[in-house]
Amino acid sequence: MLTHGNGVVTLTAQSACAMIASMSEMDVKALSANFEIWCKERAAGLDRSKAFERYVAEQVLKDYDPADEDLDVGDFGGADDGGVDSMYLYVGGQLISEETAPPLAASDIELHIIQAKFESSFKEGAVEKLESFARDLLAYEKPVSALAYLNSSVRDAIQNFRTKYEAMIGRPHTLTVLFHYACMDSEIPGEKDKVTARARNLVAYVKSVLTLAKVEFVPWSAATLLSSARSLPSTTTVVPFEKLFSTSDQSTVCLVKLTEFASRILSTEDGHLQTRFLEPNVRDYQGRGNPVNTNIRTTLENPNPNEDFWWLNNGITILASSCGTSGDQLRIEDPEVVNGLQTSHEIFNWYATRRGIVDPRRILLRVIVSADDKSRTRIIKATNSQTKVSDLSLLSTEPIQQTIEDQLRLYGLFYDRKKGQCRRLKYPIKNIVGMRAMAQAVMAIALRKPDQARGRPETYIKNNAAAVFDPDADGDLYAACIILDRRVEEFLSQTNLSLDVQRDIRFYVGMFVISLILKDAMPLPFQIGKAIAEIQGVSDKELQEAVREVLQVYRVLGATDQAAKSKEMAARVQEAIGALW
Repeated sequence: MLTHGNGVVTLTAQSACAMIASMSEMDVKALSANFEIWCKERAAGLDRSKAFERYVAEQVLKDYDPADEDLDVGDFGGADDGGVDSMYLYVGGQLISEETAPPLAASDIELHIIQAKFESSFKEGAVEKLESFARDLLAYEKPVSALAYLNSSVRDAIQNFRTKYEAMIGRPHTLTVLFHYACMDSEIPGEKDKVTARARNLVAYVKSVLTLAKVEFVPWSAATLLSSARSLPSTTTVVPFEKLFSTSDQSTVCLVKLTEFASRILSTEDGHLQTRFLEPNVRDYQGRGNPVNTNIRTTLENPNPNEDFWWLNNGITILASSCGTSGDQLRIEDPEVVNGLQTSHEIFNWYATRRGIVDPRRILLRVIVSADDKSRTRIIKATNSQTKVSDLSLLSTEPIQQTIEDQLRLYGLFYDRKKGQCRRLKYPIKNIVGMRAMAQAVMAIALRKPDQARGRPETYIKNNAAAVFDPDADGDLYAACIILDRRVEEFLSQTNLSLDVQRDIRFYVGMFVISLILKDAMPLPFQIGKAIAEIQGVSDKELQEAVREVLQVYRVLGATDQAAKSKEMAARVQEAIGALW
């Protein structure tokens, strides 16, 4: 380092390299500290490697603001994962699981494939495994059943991608495939690094199969992970308004230009749909073919100089924690679009091909500020009474869900009925219960439908919502079911059974063991709710007996995931239970 007489400091090449190295080391130390804090808050009970996988997935998918149950959807579990820790398919900003149909009019498809190594450096082997996985994923001539060396979670994810993407091929769309590789290295691999050379081969192969796709290899070093971990998804949006009426509680009605609404509320910085503000909306986008949406689109694309857009449209209803004004700017905290999803999608799609245009037309915004959870629930239900609703999202507003939430807290559990809230509040992963997990436990233990819990939980909820989430049920029933389900899961994890087998028999073991506890072949829900003490004290002997009996049926039927999803297995396990009394 040289200091000149004028006080200007010049770095020599040697000192510059030393400073860069020092900064890189600081990034690693800072990331380690951040990760350790995250582990203390969120990852109790997880080993460091598994915790790092979850930590990385949160950073990779941060813009989607995923709930813990969303992260579970793509988690491959562990052994036989093909060298990939997780994979997530998003269509139109929506996470697509096995039972999720892609949005009809979505045009953006993103496939995120993640490998996270709790290691100090990037290695060629990890990228080789990514390429091997890509070849399995895209080998359409090879049925998924032939990939027996991969665990069932991986096979299901591959089948899900193949099926859902095939259904989208005939529609206008863009496909982006991103391979994320993260570790604790101080720097990302250079252009001449062997890891980069392997990554080029990976990208080239995928593009040779998916010729129109955008394919990227994304290395995550200590610095990039730290930057993501320290950034927070924006919870505030500022939008210029014209003509405003505001009440004493900051609730506001105003006119906003269509272009400002599209760019400030509906769009992310990189031009994608801002699903985080739309996701709390309980209504499904009905697609371009829906008559209402066709009319909206026609109005947008064919403006009449004598008509404003808000004259012909009911507008948008937004719930917010606060809404203030400064000059002609509206500052909205924690916006949730609870009505107007159809209009929002059409405006976004219209604007996406017209960025930067000047258009004087306006839309009516209603921003309602209410801290009362019951009022928010009534607003959501009242403004979504005209079209089909998404079952789990709407169910989250029902009084029984609030009862479940309160009851679980008595047992140190946090119910994530407001999707993603528990993660944002940094509750421990092991103490969070998602609505889907709760429903599966109730299906298996109270309703004695373990086949549905294993194979088609979302479909079953859709068709039997009042049975799964009975508005007249006692909150203790739900606490009892999830406590038992988690006890079964914990017990199975300590056996030498493969992850596939554990996954297949879990809900059957829950159904079996509740009968052992209550000494009743067909216990009623109210009996289960009164047996929390007995459930908490369930013995290993009872669990072992249940596992043994269920395994016997499972193996007779072929020991496959298809057997576990069948009504026949449910019936035979019930027969085995009945034979005990």
